[in-house]
Amino acid sequence: MNRFLIPAALSAAAFAAPATVLAQSASPSVSIEATTDLRERGLSWSDGKAAMSLDATLPLSQSVTVDVSAATLRDSARHGGADLGLDVTPEIALLSSGGWTLSAGAAGHVFVGGAGLSYGEATSRLSYALGPAQLALGASFAPSQKAIGGSNLYLEANAAMSLPGTAFTLYGGGGYSSGSTRDGMQAAERVRRLRPDGSYWDYYLGVERQMDRLALGLRYTGTSVSDDTAPGRYLDRDTGSRISAYLRFTP
Repeated sequence: MNRFLIPAALSAAAFAAPATVLAQSASPSVSIEATTDLRERGLSWSDGKAAMSLDATLPLSQSVTVDVSAATLRDSARHGGADLGLDVTPEIALLSSGGWTLSAGAAGHVFVGGAGLSYGEATSRLSYALGPAQLALGASFAPSQKAIGGSNLYLEANAAMSLPGTAFTLYGGGGYSSGSTRDGMQAAERVRRLRPDGSYWDYYLGVERQMDRLALGLRYTGTSVSDDTAPGRYLDRDTGSRISAYLRFTP
């Protein structure tokens, strides 16, 4: 899924990461991850439960890649009780020079078991690498769609740094979600899938240790979503602060 800018791609033992990875490898790669809570933009996508995900990166050329991922959603109320989430994200590097990379793409989010709740986004990212550090600014826009009750714009800033002489990497960032709402009761319910309390901020901070083909990490996530948000059909209570652990294996 479209999760975090996990920075292990900055190290020599780079692994295959999700569609949000800052640097792409020259050959196909795959990774398997187990996490105590699958979170997107500060919100749980696995109903606050443990989840598994599989991510693959398929380079089609030096500038075009396709990221494909699948994750267990544990009957998430946010996605209509879906059991499985599938993402397909083609991306093209428009510019790469002097440490700067500008890319654009699209992301299709499919929810197996959540009828009529799949949606798409256009994505763009500007990143800069300097030694062991990397910065990135991104924007994702989902035009008005029935599945999400309107449109959704997500702006993000992220940073990562591998600690020289160690197997550890620190990373963090945040984003802001906003958008429009269609007319009608159904739209008012569905727009809360991605924006439970209207426009909101999210943020995260993590540390990861690379161990050959294994990576072990801890990640803190939080949001500005109110604890008093009214219940709804597509809402759960997993929108606040959470510390999650994960283990990833790259064959």
